[in-house]
Amino acid sequence: MRRRQCLTWAKREVGLQCQRRARHDGPHQASFSDRSGTHFEWNDGANRFGYEVHPGTVRYRPGTPSLAYRLGEWTASVLFFGAFGTLMWVIGSPVAAVTYCLVVMLLSVQRPHFVDVGRFTAGVFLVPQRNFPPFFAIGFARYGPEPDAGRSGLQVIIGRRSLMVCALLPRTEWAEFQRRTAERDTARRKDSAR
Repeated sequence: MRRRQCLTWAKREVGLQCQRRARHDGPHQASFSDRSGTHFEWNDGANRFGYEVHPGTVRYRPGTPSLAYRLGEWTASVLFFGAFGTLMWVIGSPVAAVTYCLVVMLLSVQRPHFVDVGRFTAGVFLVPQRNFPPFFAIGFARYGPEPDAGRSGLQVIIGRRSLMVCALLPRTEWAEFQRRTAERDTARRKDSAR
């Protein structure tokens, strides 16, 4: 179910829309920003000065956009970036156009996507904001967070997006992992056959 914002507005002096979900129970609530130290509460039938100020924020965060909005956004981006990529192909070089399209696709990622092929994986994920990644970096992915962990693959960071191609496990551990997986599958099949 999509979140819909309550349509009720605060009194004229405050001028804020209620930031709770539609059809909520209790008084209407609104605050000026995510960092606001206070919020306003009021009831539908109260007088024009009938709001109260309470500590904390209730800033509304909208849910996912509608399908029509997402389709329109996708169509506009395909038309714009496709036209610009085609122009780069004609005027510049095919390599520049392909690189441009790949970078645009990489920067549009909003959540992690990975594809596993045997012992290897390739994917894109967002670097946490607390790490303050550089705008552009090329480096090695490692098997763990320890400084002495072995290198597992290549990693390219553009903004907060990280493109990674690496091995899931070292070659020596991969055979043992496959053996344990096969044993688990065999035991599961025996249990389901009973």
